[in-house]
Amino acid sequence: MLPNSDPDRSTLLQNLALRLDRRFSVTADKTDLGFAIQSIQEAIYLTLSDDPDLVEYSYQLANLLGKRFSNTREMPDLDVAITSTKKALEITTSSNPIMAEILETLASLLATRYSILGEKNDIDEAIKFAKQALQEASTHDSDGEFDIASMLNALGIYLGDRFLQQGILPDLDEAIAAAKEASEMASCNHPDHLQYLDTLSVHLGNRFSHVGTFEDLEDAIKASRQVVDGTPEDHADRSTRLINLSKLLNDRFSYLGRNHDLEEAIEIAREAIELSPDDHPDRAGWLDTQGALLGTRYSSGGRLQVLEEAIGVSREAIKTTSYGHPEHATRLNNLCVLLGDRYAALGDATDLEEAVQVIQMAILITSNGSPDLAVLLNSLSVRLGDRYSARGSVADLEESVIVAKRAIKTTPVSHPNRAKFLKNLSLQLGRRFATIGDMTDLDESIQVAREAVELTPEDRPERPILLHNLALQLSTQFSRTGATGILEEAINLARKVVDITSDSHPDRAAHLNTLAVIVCTRYQQFGAIADLHEAINASRDSVNATSDGNANRSLRLNNFSAHLYYRFSRSSDLATGLTDLDKAIDTAREAIKACLDGHSERPNLLSNLAVQLTSRFLKTGDMKDLKESIDLGGEAVKMADMGHSERAAWLFNLSRSLDHWYMSTHKIEDLENATTAAREAVEATSVDYPGRAGLLNNLGHQLDSRFIRTGLKEDKIESQRCYEEALMSTVSLPTYRIFAGRYLLSTPEILQYGQRAYQIAKTTIDLIPLSAPNSLASVDKKVILSQTAGLASDAAAVALHTGQGASAAIQLLESGRGLLVGALRDLRTDLSSIQDERPDLVQSFHDLRRILDSPTQTNVMMTADAASGSFGVDRRHWANSEMATLLSEIRTIPGHERFLLPATDTEMRLAAEQGPIVMVNVSSHRCDALLVELSGTRALSLTALSEDEISRRAQSLQSLETLEWLWDVVVEPVLKALGLNRPSPEDPLPRIWWIPTGALSKFPFHAAGYHLESSGRTTLDKVMSSYSSSIKAIIDTRQEHNKTIDVDSDSDVVLLAMNETKGQSRLKYADAEVRAVKSMFDLAGLPVKHPQPRKAETLAALQKCRVFHFAGHGSTKSDPLNSLIYLEDWQDQPLTVESLLETNLRSGAPFLAYLSACKTGESLDEKLADESLHLTSAFQLTGFRHVIGTLWEVDDALCVDMARMTYKVLGESGFHDGPVSQALHRATCILRDKWLAEERTRVRSRSERDIISCDDETRKTPLWVPYIHYGV
Repeated sequence: MLPNSDPDRSTLLQNLALRLDRRFSVTADKTDLGFAIQSIQEAIYLTLSDDPDLVEYSYQLANLLGKRFSNTREMPDLDVAITSTKKALEITTSSNPIMAEILETLASLLATRYSILGEKNDIDEAIKFAKQALQEASTHDSDGEFDIASMLNALGIYLGDRFLQQGILPDLDEAIAAAKEASEMASCNHPDHLQYLDTLSVHLGNRFSHVGTFEDLEDAIKASRQVVDGTPEDHADRSTRLINLSKLLNDRFSYLGRNHDLEEAIEIAREAIELSPDDHPDRAGWLDTQGALLGTRYSSGGRLQVLEEAIGVSREAIKTTSYGHPEHATRLNNLCVLLGDRYAALGDATDLEEAVQVIQMAILITSNGSPDLAVLLNSLSVRLGDRYSARGSVADLEESVIVAKRAIKTTPVSHPNRAKFLKNLSLQLGRRFATIGDMTDLDESIQVAREAVELTPEDRPERPILLHNLALQLSTQFSRTGATGILEEAINLARKVVDITSDSHPDRAAHLNTLAVIVCTRYQQFGAIADLHEAINASRDSVNATSDGNANRSLRLNNFSAHLYYRFSRSSDLATGLTDLDKAIDTAREAIKACLDGHSERPNLLSNLAVQLTSRFLKTGDMKDLKESIDLGGEAVKMADMGHSERAAWLFNLSRSLDHWYMSTHKIEDLENATTAAREAVEATSVDYPGRAGLLNNLGHQLDSRFIRTGLKEDKIESQRCYEEALMSTVSLPTYRIFAGRYLLSTPEILQYGQRAYQIAKTTIDLIPLSAPNSLASVDKKVILSQTAGLASDAAAVALHTGQGASAAIQLLESGRGLLVGALRDLRTDLSSIQDERPDLVQSFHDLRRILDSPTQTNVMMTADAASGSFGVDRRHWANSEMATLLSEIRTIPGHERFLLPATDTEMRLAAEQGPIVMVNVSSHRCDALLVELSGTRALSLTALSEDEISRRAQSLQSLETLEWLWDVVVEPVLKALGLNRPSPEDPLPRIWWIPTGALSKFPFHAAGYHLESSGRTTLDKVMSSYSSSIKAIIDTRQEHNKTIDVDSDSDVVLLAMNETKGQSRLKYADAEVRAVKSMFDLAGLPVKHPQPRKAETLAALQKCRVFHFAGHGSTKSDPLNSLIYLEDWQDQPLTVESLLETNLRSGAPFLAYLSACKTGESLDEKLADESLHLTSAFQLTGFRHVIGTLWEVDDALCVDMARMTYKVLGESGFHDGPVSQALHRATCILRDKWLAEERTRVRSRSERDIISCDDETRKTPLWVPYIHYGV
């Protein structure tokens, strides 16, 4: 053995170390590697510091220690290897040929230690030394000694690792450049060519993930496929390369949404894992990848077992991942996401709690500069938001918003995940608004939701969920602001989302639910029944698509329940309505059962069920329902935080239930409880709260009830103050405000308000048109307007009482009555006067009219096509908005400044040019005749007329006694005031137009008087009467020039006789009547047509018609839109008022419709008396200038005489405007006189009397009375 002092001992020890190292490479005997390290360490110890061999010995020691570390993973070996390499570097000169090799090794060792410890300094040094190594190699590589490509590849890897830690994008760009250069330098047959391509693929994939350039992803997949295809099955790196390709394919699936990319990614990941041994150091990462892929498959429509497998795989990945591993946080996040998905599916709170804990741990081990931090923060925000919904802790919600904002703050604008983070922030802000009610939260929520949508291309698969969130937030904004444009945008977005979401997609249930909620919001705002039908269908489909354990099932059940309840509230059929109500209650109970005890929405569910139970109590009288309602309502209020934005609504609901309880018990303490809850509800809201008017109305009601009970004047004063504030609450729905106005106008105290009373009256009436816009179908307007019955009359009475004069009263009546028919008349107005000047505006008007005046679906109830009816509502809302803009533009044309605006005083007076117009107004405050003459307008107080007497007389409407009473209290005073009570025998009788209001609409003013006295004290003997629904209707009809039937016209006289009608009595004189009419027109040389008496054929014949005469049965229904004339197909295709309102014949300018049938001018629904909804007005609206109808039943035989005489006078006088009322008047007089003669003869045969008493019970009802004329 050589002594230590021998100069060759160091050399021999180095040689021994080399030989031992070689033998280790063959035998893998760690003893040889240990002895080799000891040998080289001794050699270093024996070598002087200035010996040039020390560099080689130190470098050799570093390599040996690095090799042993690779086998043992003992960190001291790695640390000493790095120290030894640095020592070699310190003593090496740049001229040393191994300088570049030492630098390369040092960089590799430092990068290895970084991969374990994550120390920033290690990766920074690794990059620095790798760059120096490249510089040295490039300088001294004249003979190609160095593997520059390998060094470039390594540098790219280090730069990529630093980017993943610190998020410095230039590092990633530099890494890609280095990897590209390496792959280009190495030929295809180079042994490491595939490795370099694989590195390039990884970097390109990372840049796509953080920048979003799709070309990077496509290039990455192309390179990765090339690598996998060139890697043998038994290659050690095949699994790693398969996983890389799998991740890239998943990224492309996320970007483009192509399922085949996801399926291929899953299969490739499975292959990679199957090829790898259990102890492979990268196996945990591959398991994590597979778990994430399976989770994506579940989210894209997979079954629950797919999610269970994903969670199991993810847990296994985390179990085999060391604490502090660079991918540890990412793997924890993946498990968090999967647990969150399972919570959403099954509602198990333990999943949610674990998800929060897991993601909190992930954030704890992640540095502030990590590019993964934003993803982790967003995941935590999502889960905290979920936990708030489950437990109701506002602290969770506040932290969720803070964390979401932090995530966005650390995310560049170009980051592909930014839109997803923005969506989450929007959602959490929306939740906080719903809880606290701060509008700044809602505004910010919408702002970031829009930004998320704008950042996301149309073809991105995540776009639907972003649009869905924006729709949700916009709907909330509408509920707070009432801006209809916002609501329409929300509905359009919600529809789009549902349309582009497949039936199997797991988000479809959520999208359907949101659509249902938003469309129902529009129903609540405007009342279109088609919207409600669609909402019910969508919410039912949403519930059916939601599994029993899904965390959102309770909310979707609650919405479905609410929509059924709205349909119950709308239904006029008690049996059908109760069926809906029972189903709503059962569904609400199911929703509560599915809701966790601490869920933030639980109070809302309880309160909704309480409302429904109260409604069932009101229908059935079951006190158990009311008691449960109060218990549930009280529980809901107790659960709500004092500042919760919905607390006021829950207090309101509780107050209403307590009020009904008081009405049953009459205990003052129950009334006090109801009043207290009502007051707290008002106090819980600000003046800009949209539902404030409803809350004030309720408090006003409770205070009024307490005043009635206790007589405390302060309660009455405060009650009236509440109603006044509700009326003036401009942010509230018109219906709530009108309710307040109705109360105020109905009380006797209104007459003590002075001029404030008129302001209340005018404000209330001005709101009525806003509550029933043209966007609504007739069936929907009818429901809304039925709630305003009598309002205009009370307002007019108040105007007169406060000295506003007849003109103001008339304006109120014109504005608050006849809105349904009036709106349709406006749409059909004549535009010929502006055709030449602005044909473009005329065309636009026609286009919008076609939408607003088109038939609407009213029978879509719960079919799959219900949405189509609501699509029509969409178009009508749009058209109504556009029409408002168009009308403003038309009014800029000189001479058309008042186009379709209410008539002015001057215009109303001109309407009386051919005879006075008399509006008979009936109110509990006073009754008046409003007289419109060419000389002016004035009011005549009808002191003998009252609402009570009208109701009593309506029971004997057809009696002579009623005709005499009507003369005494209305007609005679009016005619005297007008100077028409003494007509000149030489002159033709003057004309008069009657416009009765309210219950007086069914009374025959034209037939009033003392007919049996033969004293001339009758309307027939003083004037010729016509009727109208409004003064504006007269003006609009008069605007068309005086029409005369043209004998040479190709238009027809359409005659229909229905002497035999299925289900109705036989009319044996109907044919004779039509034959008599036909003979009149044959003499006049006018073409006569007898269409098939079916709806379609009749309407087709009316399109080219001058006169339409119908002899048959008519019927007035409780719903005036369903009133009809009986044709052959009346059971399947009835010709109803509603179908006539949807028919426009104005282009053909039809002249006269003569409806010789029962009750064609009658409306049974007293709530709609002022809307003039009957067959007579409907035919006039279609375009007929004149309509002859009937107030009640008519005699079959007398109809023949009435028709023959009427047409005879028309034929003699000419078929133009004036003679129509004259013809009917003369025919009526003749038949009246004939009846009177018969009555006298009958009475004389019984006894000799000069005067016939109207109390004579043997007399016949006068059959000539019911015929009336509508027209000009």
